[in-house]
Amino acid sequence: MAKHIPGPLYYEQFGATGTPMIFCHSTPDDHRLWMFQTAHFSPWYRCLAVDLAGYGRSPAPQKGLTIADMADACWEVVDKVTSGGAIIHGNSLGSRVAQYMAATQPKRTIALILSGIGFGTSDNMKRWAARYRDEGLALRQRQVIEHFAPELQSNPLLQHYAKMVCALSNVGTLESIITVNEALALHYPPDLLAKITSPTLIIAGTKDFSFATVHQHDTHMPGSTLKTIEGAGHGVPIEAPEQYDQACVEFLTRLGLHPGPTV
Repeated sequence: MAKHIPGPLYYEQFGATGTPMIFCHSTPDDHRLWMFQTAHFSPWYRCLAVDLAGYGRSPAPQKGLTIADMADACWEVVDKVTSGGAIIHGNSLGSRVAQYMAATQPKRTIALILSGIGFGTSDNMKRWAARYRDEGLALRQRQVIEHFAPELQSNPLLQHYAKMVCALSNVGTLESIITVNEALALHYPPDLLAKITSPTLIIAGTKDFSFATVHQHDTHMPGSTLKTIEGAGHGVPIEAPEQYDQACVEFLTRLGLHPGPTV
């Protein structure tokens, strides 16, 4: 069992066969961030959409949680369906978890797809933890909406998504979000990204608040591929699902990993 997580993560499986494909969401979302991707890719892959610790139906994390603990818990989900490898998707918090997954088990990481990611400092996460202490759980829905590009924040579908996700709050949600933000505020081990050897795609919305540093990907993750999506923000998988999915299909097709159609 992963440290600081008192029980297995909740996940939903879409697709009964094929290469495992695990999806790790951003904070303060849950596994439903990936509803379009799991629907799209499940005919060809065994899609595992995870609620990270403290979100959705997963157990609340304990103090002292690290992103490495979260990565271990996600590998435990993969272990339920295979002792082999998986394609890993991660958005924002999930992208950090995905990086740890890839760094700690490189031989099992078939491909890595990251979004909502930049290469700046993590100091902002301390401020988010403090805001949640001051403002309480009502901040959650505002944060979900603020992840979207400004022009998309009033979109009725995305507004509905934010309300739907935030309606599900387990007993530990507020303290869980604070604990996870504190874990995100911890700095990377200096050699973490150098341990990632899998093919890596970075998908970035041009309206993402972390976009300013995403072009440093070649420095931080040599050999990674960057795909930008015009007008999308931090929650690109649900803001621009068609463009996100197409970027994934093109990437996986180049690797010989996509058995379905290319459009």
